[in-house]
Amino acid sequence: MRIEFRWGVGAVVFGTFLVGVTVSGQGLTPDSRAKGPPQLSTTERRSYIDHTETDQTPNKIDPDRWADLVDAAWGQGPPTIEKLQVFDEAWTELDERYGAFMNLEVDLAVLRDRYRLEILNGVSQGRFAAILNYLSFAMKDAHTAIMHREVNWNTEPRPGVPLFIVSAWLGTWHFGASLTPLPDDTLLVIRVLPDHPLGLEVGDIVLGYEGVPWNELYRLLLEAELPIGLTWVWGSTDEAMEHCLLMSAGLNWHLFETIDIVKYTTGETIHLPTAPLEGQFGEIIGNEQLPVPGVPMYDLFVGDAITWGIVEGTNIGFIYVASWSWEPEDRISEQFAEAIYSLMFEHETNGLIIDMRLNTGGSMLEAHQGYSLLFDTSIAAVSFDVRGDPSDHLDMVPHPTYDAELFTIPGNPGSYYDKPIAVLVGPGTVSNGDWETVRLGLHPKARVFGKPTNGAFTPSDFPDLGGDWYFTKATGSGYLIEGHRYLAHTSAPIDEEVWLTQEDVVQGRDTVVEAAIAWIEWPAPRQGSGRSSP
Repeated sequence: MRIEFRWGVGAVVFGTFLVGVTVSGQGLTPDSRAKGPPQLSTTERRSYIDHTETDQTPNKIDPDRWADLVDAAWGQGPPTIEKLQVFDEAWTELDERYGAFMNLEVDLAVLRDRYRLEILNGVSQGRFAAILNYLSFAMKDAHTAIMHREVNWNTEPRPGVPLFIVSAWLGTWHFGASLTPLPDDTLLVIRVLPDHPLGLEVGDIVLGYEGVPWNELYRLLLEAELPIGLTWVWGSTDEAMEHCLLMSAGLNWHLFETIDIVKYTTGETIHLPTAPLEGQFGEIIGNEQLPVPGVPMYDLFVGDAITWGIVEGTNIGFIYVASWSWEPEDRISEQFAEAIYSLMFEHETNGLIIDMRLNTGGSMLEAHQGYSLLFDTSIAAVSFDVRGDPSDHLDMVPHPTYDAELFTIPGNPGSYYDKPIAVLVGPGTVSNGDWETVRLGLHPKARVFGKPTNGAFTPSDFPDLGGDWYFTKATGSGYLIEGHRYLAHTSAPIDEEVWLTQEDVVQGRDTVVEAAIAWIEWPAPRQGSGRSSP
């Protein structure tokens, strides 16, 4: 598993993805409480802004103020002619060779005209980096991003630094607590470091900053086009993108002076200074999964992406799959097959749970050894196309090396798991995590739980913009063979949409896991979806 440190509180390269520097940590075990205070309704949670002093808020989100800070932070950078050359190369690469325009609304010509004129009139280094950030952001693709190494990666997000941190699945070190969105767009604390500077506890709710809800603030920050500090990937669908931006709330405290929190223990809304968070750093992961008794948690940063066991008090086998990496030293293929074999033949299980709610992607081939145990029938369901005519955004041709035969599920008539298989996924299920959600869903006994996946059904390459830049770009789209339906910017099908709740998290229960267990342990276990195609 290839890991390259880019910046102390910043980023690493994990496989083909940019990720945050964190190490898996359990944080605090949620306290057991018989009953917490009543949950606030959406109206009650939002009403706090009517009772909060917000005299300084307009200054904090004023576009002109942010623009001045961006211009001052990184200097002028190279001359305009060089900036235009880099911009033109990047824009042309997207226009002529980006391969996932289907299911996407974007007008590249309008973006070119707007941004090129701005660059021609002179922009700072920070503003130029932001322009390319948002040019790639507009493609709404987890495999497409343009980042400046100094501005977006090497800048420490200290108070007042105009850097908008996006994505928190792998890195919450800057905040010291992991958040997940609730249905009303507020953020539930699901994991927190001991002795947190703000006294955060599991079950607390982050509302926003300076009296403004975060779901409004992040939109204002996007409109201001602050340079993006990308800790891993963003979403490939509207829903996944919103989830990603919401859960990033804690990582952006450096942009504000106060944070607004509802305490679980009292139900009180409090407004705390963010200053005590300066210097916050700790080993805490941002995955939206709670520990499952009897099953060891994976640790990506020591190359431990697959773990398995028996859920305590049950006969249910449980497998975490956090990566489908193709790096030989990661042994993903062997580990997944070992897990399946162990739970099929060395234990008497009455069902399996495969948890990919955080999955960094990789290769479909890594799943095949395990699938030959789970499936008794070979299934050819998916393949890839890539961009064809450079002048036609929607012209697609077969991928030169990826075809249906390569990705056929290798069923073995001599081996079959004929009991329920629950597959757990969410917006942090990315790239080949998306694909394995689709392919596992083809098993007659499978049922998919959680939230819709990221939607990154795209292969990618790495165009060269020069040493100062990191550029990854989707070159095509995967598709379902039946109907030749392209999947870029869509999510894998979900059978039962369910997510973490405040009461369950406080009690140390993973709501999604509980739903899967309930389905498997039903007195007369229900059949899976039974679908022959996703």
